Amino acid sequence: MPTETELKLRLDAAGMRRLRRHRLIARLKRARPTTRFMKSVYFDTPDFRLYDLQMVLRVRHLGRRRLQTIKDMGEMIGGVRARGEWESEITGDTPEIGQIGDETVPPQFADARLWRALQPVFTSEIRRTVYHLSDEDWEIELALDEGLITTSQDSIPVCEAELELKRGQPKHLFDLALALQRDLPFIIETATKAGRGYDLLTGRKRQHYKADPLKLAATLSAAEAFRLIAHSCLAHFLANYANLDGGPGAETIHQMRVALRRLRSAIGIFKDFLDTAESRWLKEELRWLLTPLGAARDGDVFFDEIFAPLTGILDDEPGFHLLQQDLTAERRAAYTAAQELLKTPRLTHLLLRLGRWIEAGDWQEAEGAERRSLLDMPIRDLAETTLNKLERKAGRGMRHLSEDDETGRHTTRIHIKKLRYSIDFFESLFRGIKSRKLVEHLGALQDRLGLLHDIAVGRQRLARHGETAQDSGRLWAAGMIAGWHLARVDDLVKQSIKDWRRFDKQARPWKR
Repeated sequence: MPTETELKLRLDAAGMRRLRRHRLIARLKRARPTTRFMKSVYFDTPDFRLYDLQMVLRVRHLGRRRLQTIKDMGEMIGGVRARGEWESEITGDTPEIGQIGDETVPPQFADARLWRALQPVFTSEIRRTVYHLSDEDWEIELALDEGLITTSQDSIPVCEAELELKRGQPKHLFDLALALQRDLPFIIETATKAGRGYDLLTGRKRQHYKADPLKLAATLSAAEAFRLIAHSCLAHFLANYANLDGGPGAETIHQMRVALRRLRSAIGIFKDFLDTAESRWLKEELRWLLTPLGAARDGDVFFDEIFAPLTGILDDEPGFHLLQQDLTAERRAAYTAAQELLKTPRLTHLLLRLGRWIEAGDWQEAEGAERRSLLDMPIRDLAETTLNKLERKAGRGMRHLSEDDETGRHTTRIHIKKLRYSIDFFESLFRGIKSRKLVEHLGALQDRLGLLHDIAVGRQRLARHGETAQDSGRLWAAGMIAGWHLARVDDLVKQSIKDWRRFDKQARPWKR
């Protein structure tokens, strides 16, 4: 199947002008750039059948030529989008089924009824300047696109640079982007023009995205499996990353945190060959990134789990409403800080470095037989060892849960979370249905332990606000909220132990 591999960067108009004059582009270009105006008309059925199938069909006007292109939505691999693309020249302005001769085109396009129902749905009008860049090991086409995407009702601007790999490895896209990022302000653009056109057309607000299921073959080495797992985590983050622009929802923030925590868990699982300088730097940067996301998420959890249950019970207490105002302002500030992440070059640099590290980081530079054996270890062997070890740790914590203090319960919660993520990573290596049941039981337990942790953190937060305010009404309301939740702890502990027993009765598909 013909594919394109590209990395998109969103700039403002000033950044685009600076990019055109950048010394690195002048050094690497192999010919004079070409500029042309392109009008692309996107087609779909009235009920958006292609959109539902995650397919795109467009007719591009290039002077008198007409180029018909079919694309799938592809997948994000470490910030780089790889997707199928099929092009053919046609004679008119509307799609022509007879011009598709490639047998690799998805079978949906063989349906003549679909072609009869096609109609134009939106257009893009782009001024594109193309630079052909190359070095000894790679060739990259740099396209600078400026213009509009237009529906019958509205339009949105386009200002982006597209790096498309023509020869070489994906790491070369990251290397070029990182070199440009030293001088230029941009962010990674995760949405395609077609995706943005459909968003504008349908008025759809982007939703949060959960991690896609992983499929690992038992024949993979540990290094190959880690690369796939890490790509999955980064794709999970990037799928939610664009949602920060224009106001993120609570679940978007949550999923971004989950993506980063899954990645940190994966780094821990494969730590035997990930103890490198670049890996340690990335772990610290991930910790930095989690801080503002954590603050925003904590505000959501506090309102939903700690504050909201007392609404209606403490409505007559003036201090309750004053406390609510204080906490609302704090929550809003946390969200503002999370949105500011989009504007920080540090985040863009981290995401580019992370994508390159997954593809070709220093952890893959094997030195010596012992290190090579760690990278080449069959993934099923490592999965069995990991799952058995994490299960033992979780079991020890659960056996002492009723006697533990808040710190001990928090540690057990982390062990449970790592065990759940690990089963998620590795379940395709074993009997999937039974693994899924284990994940469901652990999910219920993790939620229960999470609530215990939220109560502990919430009490500290309430105490801090009450003491800072030095106001008897706020202090009284904070004490009432904390006391109400404290009365729930014993029952939550008992229910958590029951959750673990349900999990413990299940067969472990990774045990031989």
